[in-house]
Amino acid sequence: LSSIFNYGRQEYGNKTKRRILVVLEEAHTVIPEASTMGLGDYDSRGMVAKIAQIALQGRKYDIGLLVIAQRTATVSKTVLTQCNTMITFASFDQTGLDFLSNIYGAEHTARVSNLPFLHALVFGKGIKSERPVVVQIPEKPELKKSKT
Repeated sequence: LSSIFNYGRQEYGNKTKRRILVVLEEAHTVIPEASTMGLGDYDSRGMVAKIAQIALQGRKYDIGLLVIAQRTATVSKTVLTQCNTMITFASFDQTGLDFLSNIYGAEHTARVSNLPFLHALVFGKGIKSERPVVVQIPEKPELKKSKT
């Protein structure tokens, strides 16, 4: 992560440099929220700090961050608050819903618990809407066939 960030800083302004996307799947295991998961060892705190630096400053250096998590309550709020676009599937965790209400507002967050399968509430710079929007994710036909 340090090498990625250093590359972005060194190549700042270079129009031919590559853009980088760092993907954090199961983000709660990589960047846990200190107040809920605890960070007992030095390495874990260092990892969270480095990813937080990318979340806070990476866009300036063409470094993007995609955070995928099942529960926002267990993910570092320093990182989550830097997300420009949120895609939220059905959730029933009150702590997570409380966090989402700061992003979507209470009215829209109330819909999250009732979202049907393959529907999501989406909001942010990644969509052309000034309000959160419920979208349906198309089911892939090849996956549908394999279920039968």
